[in-house]
Amino acid sequence: MAEEQHLNEDSKKNVGQMGAKVVPRGSKEISNILGDRRSSYNVDGIDHVVVDEITDQKQVGIPLIDKVVIILVVLFTLLVFINFSFTSNDAKEDPDIEKTLFITKIIELVILILFVIEISFRCINVGPITYFSDLWSVFDALIIVASIVLIILDLNLEGEAFTTISKVLRGIFRFLRLFLVFRKFNQVKKINNAGTRYVVRSPVEKVIEIMRDLADQFEDPDIIKQLNWGITHISNNTVYEPIIEGKKSEALGWLNQPQQQQQISQELKRSMSSDIQFNDESHLPEQLKQDFEQNILNLDYDYFSLFQKYDSSILTHLMCYYFQKEQLFSNLRISPDSFKKCVDKLALSYHKENLYHNVIHAFDVTHTVYFFIQRCNFKEIGKLSKLDYSILLLSAAAHDVDHPGLNNIFLSNTRHELAMTYNDKSPLEQHHASTLFRYIRETDLLVNFTLSDFKYFREKSINMILSTDNAMHGKDFNKLKARLASNDFDPGSKDKGICFDTLLHAADISNPFKPMKNYEQWTFRVLGEFWLQGDKEKELGLPVTMLCDRRTTNVAKSQLGFIDFMVLPYYNTLSQILPQLSEFIEQITENKKAWAEQIEHYQTLLNTQ
Repeated sequence: MAEEQHLNEDSKKNVGQMGAKVVPRGSKEISNILGDRRSSYNVDGIDHVVVDEITDQKQVGIPLIDKVVIILVVLFTLLVFINFSFTSNDAKEDPDIEKTLFITKIIELVILILFVIEISFRCINVGPITYFSDLWSVFDALIIVASIVLIILDLNLEGEAFTTISKVLRGIFRFLRLFLVFRKFNQVKKINNAGTRYVVRSPVEKVIEIMRDLADQFEDPDIIKQLNWGITHISNNTVYEPIIEGKKSEALGWLNQPQQQQQISQELKRSMSSDIQFNDESHLPEQLKQDFEQNILNLDYDYFSLFQKYDSSILTHLMCYYFQKEQLFSNLRISPDSFKKCVDKLALSYHKENLYHNVIHAFDVTHTVYFFIQRCNFKEIGKLSKLDYSILLLSAAAHDVDHPGLNNIFLSNTRHELAMTYNDKSPLEQHHASTLFRYIRETDLLVNFTLSDFKYFREKSINMILSTDNAMHGKDFNKLKARLASNDFDPGSKDKGICFDTLLHAADISNPFKPMKNYEQWTFRVLGEFWLQGDKEKELGLPVTMLCDRRTTNVAKSQLGFIDFMVLPYYNTLSQILPQLSEFIEQITENKKAWAEQIEHYQTLLNTQ
C-alpha cells in the first residue's frame, strides 16, 4: 500500500513537472484551463490536463510577455480615449492640455515601440514565416508601423495642411489601434501554439471545437448534456454504431453483436485452465544479460555491435530477457521452450539482405516500446497487466516479420501475391500479423490462454501491427487527437487500445528520437533500401516512389521533412499521454538542426552525380 501511494505521488509530481495542471475529477476548471487547445486523461481518479504543444518546448518566458502585452493594451486603450477627449482647439486655448497631449503621444510612441519588440521576440521564438502566416498578424504589424510614423511626423512637422491631414489620419488610426487591441487578446492565445512547419488538424477536431464553443453559449443543462453526448461519440469514433431500442436481444442477434455476459476474473479462469507451473528462467548468456541490464533503458544503446556476435538470435535473447524480467512466463503460463521456438521463427523470418527491415530493426522497435513502458511510465499510466506486456512486446518483435524490403505501393503496382491476397489493404502489415499468429499456433505458444485472453491478445496485436502502415498515419493521428480532445480520455481502460497502437507506431518512426550516431545509421539503411526499390521501379518502367530515386533525393532534406511532418508532431502529441517523454524530445530538435546544416553538402553530392 505504501509503495502504491509512493508511485501515485511520483506520477503526480512528474506530471506537474511537465507542465500539466492536476485538478479534481469532474472539476469545471477542466473545460476552462486551456481554451480549446486542451486534453485530459484520468489516472487514479485524477484528471490530468495537458497543453497540446506544437512547439519545440522552448517557450520559456512567453507567459510573462503575455501578461506585459495585456497591461500595455489596457494602457493603450486609455490613451486612445484620452486623445479622443481633447481636440486641437482645446490645446490651442490651454497650454496645459497641449502639454498633456504631447506627453500622451510620447507614451503612446513608447508603447508602440514595445509592441514592435514583442513582435520581434515572438518571431524569434516561432519564426517570422510562422508568425506572419496569419494575415491578421501582418495587418497588426502594419498598423503599428504606420502609427509610429504618423506620431513621429506629428511631433516634428508643423503647418495647417499637415495638421488637418494628421487629424484625419490619427482619427482613423485610433480606431484601427482599438481594433489591434482586441486582436492582441486573441493573439496571446494563438501565437504560442505555433512553431513547426506543419500544423495538421482534422475536420473532427474542428467539429469538436465548434460544439464546445456552442455549449459555452447555453445555460440549459439538457442542451449542454446533448452537446457533450455528441462530443463524446465523435471523439470515441462511435458515430456510426447502431443505437438499439426496444428488444435488444433480438436486434443483437441479427447484428451479430455479443450480449453482455457476466465476466469471470482473468486470474480465476487461468487457475481453472491448468495446473502446470512454468518458471521464468530463460538461460540467457551471462555477459549478454549484464549488457541488457546496464543498457536496456538507454536510447544510445549500441545494439548494432551485438549482431556481429549473436546474429538473428539476439532478438530471441532480448525477448527472453523481457519475459523473464517481467515474470510473464509464470504469470501467463507460457512455456519458455515454446516461446523461444516462436521468437526464433520470427527472428529467422526477417530477411538478412534487407538494409533496414531486418531483425536489427525489430530489436530496435521492441527496445523502444519497452523504453516507453518503463522509462516513460506507461506501465502506470496504462495500468498494464502481464497480458498487456506480452501483447506490446510480441507485437513489436513481429511488426515487420518476413518483410520483402519493398513497400506496399510497389507490391500493388507489381500485382505481388501479398497485394492480391489482401486486396491492396495494407498487404505488408496484414502479412506480418498473419505470420505472427501462424507461428503462435505452430508452437502452441498461447495454448494455456483462455478464449477471452486469446481474443484480447489477438485483437490488440493485430490492430497494433496494422497501425504501423504509414499510409494510415494521418487518419490514425487524427483519431488520437480527437480522443485526447475529449474529457474522458482514459489510457488505462477505454483508450488502452489506441495507446498500444500509438506506442508501436511511435517506436517504428523513432529514428529521429535517437542520438545521431544511431539515427544516422538508420537513415542510410532506410534510404538505401528505398533506392534499391527505386532502381527496380525504373527497370520495370513503374513510377518511382517518393524518396526512392537516389539521383534526386537530398538525404538531409528528406529527414527534415520526416521530422517536421511526421515525427515531431506525433511525439509532441504522445507526450500528452506520457508526460515524461517530453524531456527526451529535445533530441529530435537537435537532430533536425544537424541535418539542416548538411543540406548544401548533400545537394552538392547530387549535383556532381
